[in-house]
Amino acid sequence: MQLIRMLECSPMTLQLEPVTLTILAVGVVVAVPFCWYGISELRLANRILRSEPNSVLDTTDGGHVELRGMAQPLEADRLCRSPISATPCLAFECEVETLSSSGTQNSSSWSTVYTDQEYVPFRLEDGDGNVLIEPPGADFRLETDAQAKVDAGTEPPSAVAQFIEETDEVDAQNTGDDRGLLDRFTDTDRRFTERLLVPDGSVHVFGTARYDTTVSSAPGQVNAAVGLDEAAYADSRWLRLRHSLMGDPFIISDSTERQLGLRAGAYGLFSVALGLLAAGIAVFWAF
Repeated sequence: MQLIRMLECSPMTLQLEPVTLTILAVGVVVAVPFCWYGISELRLANRILRSEPNSVLDTTDGGHVELRGMAQPLEADRLCRSPISATPCLAFECEVETLSSSGTQNSSSWSTVYTDQEYVPFRLEDGDGNVLIEPPGADFRLETDAQAKVDAGTEPPSAVAQFIEETDEVDAQNTGDDRGLLDRFTDTDRRFTERLLVPDGSVHVFGTARYDTTVSSAPGQVNAAVGLDEAAYADSRWLRLRHSLMGDPFIISDSTERQLGLRAGAYGLFSVALGLLAAGIAVFWAF
C-alpha cells in the first residue's frame, strides 16, 4: 500500500505518463490494421477451404456468391493484350521491380517501381450456365505466368526490350560498350513479371451478385451480374466506410481452391503476427 502511494506521488511517474500513452497509441495504430487485415484473410481462407462454390444459377437471388468455372470472353475480339508477352487475355497485371541493396552486407530486396493492370468484362461458365463478371474494383489474385530477371548491364529478352521501349515510365539501361562509369553505379538488376487471366482458363470469383435482365441475350446466360458490392459506390460516406471495413470481398483468381485458401491463410497469420508483435513491443517499451 505504501509502495502504491509512493508511485502515485512520484514526479517521475507523472512525467512518463504522456510518453507511455504515446507509445501505446502508436502500438494500437500499427497493430489494429495488421490484425484487422489478418483476421479478414483468415476468415476468407476458412470460407474458401470449407464451403462449396455456388452454382451460376444462384446468382439471380443476389447477395454474396462464390463461383468457380471457366472464364470466357464476351466476344472473340474483346480482349486485352498483355504488355510484355503480347498475349490476348481477359485481364493482366504487370510489375517491374528493382533490386535494392541495404547497408547490411549481402542484404537486398526487390522494390516495385512500376505496375500496370487492365481487364475486360467476361463470363464465368460452370456447366449450369454462365454469368457476367464485372471486374472494376476487384482484388485480382493471379498466378505468375511469365517472369524475366535482367541483370544490370545485360541485354534484356526481345519482348522485354520492346516493352521498355514502349513504356515511358520504365527507363532503358545502357548495355555492353555503351555503359559508362556512372551506369555501373546506378544501374540495378530488374525483374519483369506478368500475371494473366486467359480465355477458357479456370477462374475463382468471390463477389456480390445482382439480378439484371439486361445482361443476358443468349441461351445459358443468366439474368445476373457479379461485381463489387454497390455499397462501395454509395453516396453515404458511412456506407462506404462500413463496406471497406466489414464488407464482403470481391476477388478474381485463377488459382486452385486450395492454393487460394492456403495463401490467404498464410497472409492472415503473418499479418496477425505482425500486429501482435507491434502491440507487444509497444507494451514492453511503455512499461
